[in-house]
Amino acid sequence: MDALLASAGPMRQTKRKRPTHGKGAASAHKTVDRGPDKEAVDPSLNSILTTTRIPGSFQAKNLASGSGATPLRPDAAVGKIADKKLRAKVARRDVATKRATAERFDVNEWLNAPMSGGQGGIEADEEAGERTWRVGQDEIVAEVGSAAASKRFDLKLDDMGDYKIDYTRNGRHLAIASSKGHVATFDWQAGKLLSEIQLREAVRDVKFLHSENFYAVAQKRYVFIYDHNGVELHKLKNHIDPTHMEFLPYHYLLATVGHAGHLKYHDTSTGVMLTQTATHLGSPSSMAQNPHSAIVHLGHANGTMTLWSPNLTTPHVKLLAHRGPVAGIAVDPSEGSAGRYCATAGMDGTVKIWDGRMWGKEVRSWTVRNSPSTLSYSGRGILAVGGRSGITTYREPNKSSKTPAPYLTLPLPGLAARSVKFCPFDDVLGVGHGRGISSMLVPGSGEANFDSGEADVYESYSRRREREVRSVMDKIPSSLITLDTDYLGHIAPDKGGETHAEREGRSFRKLNRLERLQVNGQQEEGIVGGLESDGEDADTPAAREEKKKRKMRGKGTGMKRFLAKKKKNVIDPSLVSFCLQQPPSPRPEHSFGLLTYRFLQIAVREKVEAQQRADEMERKVARGEVVKETGALARFG
Repeated sequence: MDALLASAGPMRQTKRKRPTHGKGAASAHKTVDRGPDKEAVDPSLNSILTTTRIPGSFQAKNLASGSGATPLRPDAAVGKIADKKLRAKVARRDVATKRATAERFDVNEWLNAPMSGGQGGIEADEEAGERTWRVGQDEIVAEVGSAAASKRFDLKLDDMGDYKIDYTRNGRHLAIASSKGHVATFDWQAGKLLSEIQLREAVRDVKFLHSENFYAVAQKRYVFIYDHNGVELHKLKNHIDPTHMEFLPYHYLLATVGHAGHLKYHDTSTGVMLTQTATHLGSPSSMAQNPHSAIVHLGHANGTMTLWSPNLTTPHVKLLAHRGPVAGIAVDPSEGSAGRYCATAGMDGTVKIWDGRMWGKEVRSWTVRNSPSTLSYSGRGILAVGGRSGITTYREPNKSSKTPAPYLTLPLPGLAARSVKFCPFDDVLGVGHGRGISSMLVPGSGEANFDSGEADVYESYSRRREREVRSVMDKIPSSLITLDTDYLGHIAPDKGGETHAEREGRSFRKLNRLERLQVNGQQEEGIVGGLESDGEDADTPAAREEKKKRKMRGKGTGMKRFLAKKKKNVIDPSLVSFCLQQPPSPRPEHSFGLLTYRFLQIAVREKVEAQQRADEMERKVARGEVVKETGALARFG
C-alpha cells in the first residue's frame, strides 16, 4: 500500500468550481476579452466544445468546398500579371469563383439526392404495361395537393383569335395577347387581373420587359410599350411590321424582327436604337434566345437557323436545320445544359436536338404526328412540343440515346397550339390556342432551387424596386454578348513567342510595315519613309545630326509642307522619259532611287493599258462591232 502511495506522488489541490447560481453566477458566463486583434470568447460555449462532436457528414472537410479538401488556388496565368495589386485582386476573384462553383455543386447534389426527393415526376411500371402519357390531367389533379390543383385551369375566350402567352422571370405574372387585339396581364396564381385592353388590330406577339409593370406588344404596324394599367407609354416607330420579339433582361435590350427580315435591338433603359441588321433571308418563322449567352436564334422559311448578336452584321452560325420552314425553336435553360442544347421543329414534321459545341450534325431527331408549330423547354430540361390537336412533352430528350418516349400529353381536339411556355419555378405549362388559354400540370418540370437575387418568387414591392435599381446599375454592355461564354472573365493563356513557321505562314497583308520591307528586301538597304538611305550609314551620328537639322524651326514651315502635298502626285513627263531610258537592273529601285522607280511603274502601267485598249479595238473591228474609219478623218480616230 505504501508503495502505491509513493508511486502516485503528491496530491494536487482540486480546482474550485464556479458557482452557477447566486452571487458569482454572472461572472461564470461573462465574455472574455482577448484583445483588439482576437475575437471574444464565451467560456460557457467553449466549455462544451471539447466534449461535443459534429457528425462526420456535416463536417466541412467532407465537402468539396470545405477546408479539408485541396486548397483552391488561382490559375497559373494570374501569376504573370506584373501589377501586384491587380494580380492580388484577380487572384481573389478567381478563388472566390471556384469556391462558389464548388458550393453550388454541393447544394445541387444535396437537392437532387434520393433522400430529398430528387427531381420528381411520374414513374410508371413499364413491365406491367403502364405508360406515363396515358395519365390524364384529371388523374394528376386528383392526386396532387389543393395548391397545385388550383393551377390547372381553362380560360375560354372564343372568337378572339389565336393567343400568345409570356411569363415574367419569376413566373408570378402572365401576359396574353390574341391575334384580334385582346391583350391582358394578371397575377395568375392569385387570380388578380392587372390590365385588359382591346386594340382592335392584329397582334402578333407579347413580351414582358424587366418587370411585370411594363410589357411590349407587337401590333400590326409598330411595337408599343404599355404599363401595368394598360396605358400606352411608348411607340417604337423604328420597329415596323414586327412578328417576333425577345427581351434580354441583363442587357435591357428588346430584340424584334419583322416581315422585312431586319433584326433590331432597342435599349429600353435609354430609348436608343442599338443596331439594325438585315438577315437577307426574308420574314422569319420563329425566334428564341439563349438565356445563358443572350444569342438570338432565328428560324427562316427556307429551313435555315441563324444565330445573331448585336456585335456582328453576319450570323455567328448558319445551318440548314430542316427541309421546310422552321416552325419553332427552344433553348434548354437548365443548369446541366447551360444553353448548350437547342431544339428545332420544322413543318416537315420532325423535331431535332442540336449541340452548341458541334453544329454540323444534330444530336438526334424524330418525327411527330401533330405538325409541330411551337417548342418550349422547362427549367429541368423537359421539352414541350405543341402542334395540331395537342401538346406532347418529352422527359430528358437531350440525354436519351434513342427516340424519346412521350412523358405527358394534353389533347386539344380541333385546336392547334400557337404558343407554349413553361412557368418558371413551377410544374405548370401554359398553352395558347384558338379558344383561349389552358394550363397543364407537368410534375418534375419546374426548377425548385431559385436565386432570390435574380428572380424572387415571393418578391415584394420594395424588393422589386431595389432589384430594378440594382439591375440598371449592373446592366451588361451589349459588346460582351458572345457565342462562347467561357471567353469572358478568363485570362488569355500565354502562348509564348511566335515561332518561325507561324511567322512565315502569315499572309503578306497581316505583316507590319517593317516585316513587309524585309520581305521586299528594302530594309537591308536602309529605305525608310520612301527615301533611299545609305544602309549602315543611316544610323550614324552624322546622319542623326542631319535629320535633326531638317527638323529645326524654319526648315519645314507649313507652306512647304502644303506645297509638298501638292507635288506628291504630280508626274513629270521628262522624269518619266528619263526613267524609261535607264538601263535594266534586277533591282531597279537600287539603281536610281525609290521615287524614280515609282514613276517608272506608273509609265509602264500606262503603256500596258494603252496596248490593251488597242488590242480590244482590233478585236471589236474583227467581230464587226465597230466600223473602222478609212477616210481622211481616220487619223483622228
